[in-house]
Amino acid sequence: MTDLLERSIHLINNFVSQWTKKYLYYTSYIEETSSGHTFMTVFSLPTPSNPIPVATVKVYFYIPDLTDPSERTMSFRFENDSLIHLVNRTIRISQMEKWIETILARKDRTCRIMFLGTEFEQTRIINKRMDEVLYEKQPEQEKENLVVQPELLEHDQELVNQFTITEEEKIREIKMLTELLYQCFRQIDKDDMGVISYEEGGQLFQLMGLHLGKHQLEDTLNRLDVSRTGILQFKDISSFGIETLHSIYCQNQALKELREKEEESRFEAQWMLSTDLRNVYKKIVEQCKLKDEDEIHSIPSNVFQQILEEQQFFTEDEIKQIMEIIGDKAVEYETSDKVLEETIFENLVKGLLEAQKSKMEVFLLEHFRRQDKDNTGFIKINELMIALKSCEKIKLSKVQLYSLQSYIKRNDKDLVNYKQETRKIGAIIKKFFNVDLMEQRSRLPQHTKIDAYIPLKTPEQIQEQIKKVGS
Repeated sequence: MTDLLERSIHLINNFVSQWTKKYLYYTSYIEETSSGHTFMTVFSLPTPSNPIPVATVKVYFYIPDLTDPSERTMSFRFENDSLIHLVNRTIRISQMEKWIETILARKDRTCRIMFLGTEFEQTRIINKRMDEVLYEKQPEQEKENLVVQPELLEHDQELVNQFTITEEEKIREIKMLTELLYQCFRQIDKDDMGVISYEEGGQLFQLMGLHLGKHQLEDTLNRLDVSRTGILQFKDISSFGIETLHSIYCQNQALKELREKEEESRFEAQWMLSTDLRNVYKKIVEQCKLKDEDEIHSIPSNVFQQILEEQQFFTEDEIKQIMEIIGDKAVEYETSDKVLEETIFENLVKGLLEAQKSKMEVFLLEHFRRQDKDNTGFIKINELMIALKSCEKIKLSKVQLYSLQSYIKRNDKDLVNYKQETRKIGAIIKKFFNVDLMEQRSRLPQHTKIDAYIPLKTPEQIQEQIKKVGS
């Protein structure tokens, strides 16, 4: 194996020796993957006055078969670049040195912005700001305890996934969330410098579907920028960003389950109505024909309303809804079945869903109603969020609260129809406390290592993927 590796390294060194006479380089073996073997060549430019290079450039080489290494089968790519180059095809030898210089210049610019330096390098740099960066104690990430009172749950099993998730699936989902965050970061980091500004941080959160107020955004960015440099690296936002995507993951799972329940209720309502409504409608048509003395197949709306009331099948609210749809015009009774069916059907579905109302939903509805002083059914979004934050029986993390705030529908006056939204909010909160998902959340910060060379996606592709996570 050693001889095979040396042959491959020799092949790579011979190839890169044509690239430059200016830079020093060193090639080493990295790992074996399903597609072959990976090698890394590092370029640098130390000088007598600067023996420690300002930066290095890494180039990754891929050789499918060590037993037969050749330039014909070899491919490579530069760091922070997902484009795979084929030897003598995608880039000319004469351009290689310029390519290396471009990457070094970009790194140098990043260093100047961030004022980076290692503790060793600080021995040759005297700067007060560097002292602060190197020696100030970095604040620890704020730990938030999540709490939900048992009485808000129907049963203990409610917090366990309906389907067993294997360890392999958990790791795959965690990796997917991490890579998705990196895709978001790269999309905002247009210059590919590995850092983003505060303004770009706001754009990053928006891309992920997190819409924060001005003060919330400032507070979040200040907490993430632990080194106080005014800019953010991927590692700075990784924990917050991945948990944001995980909250969206929980949200999508909850909404998927709600859609399934609603479909079941609609199916059940359809089955319940199929016979009863047909019989009632026959009676209505017969009564309408008796009133239709001129046989014009229509009767006045007030007469039609009277017939509906006589059937004692419809509630007052349902009759009111039907008549609002029909209006004051004459009713063509032989084609009125559609209006009747749609009204009754939707009300029956609502009734079935109302009967399925969870303890969490009942509690939240009452909790939000206290903010509705005028009993309008609407409260401001900030009042709803204050109610959630101050709730003793449910304690959510800031990320989870921000995620909910971004999802909750409100009108142009920032008013929320809390009676409609509570069902979704309750389902999402219960997902936050799902046993498997909580374990997944706790392991997210441990899995931030990713392949930095995953293909870059468009904003549209990223947003589409975010919509699908967990669903």
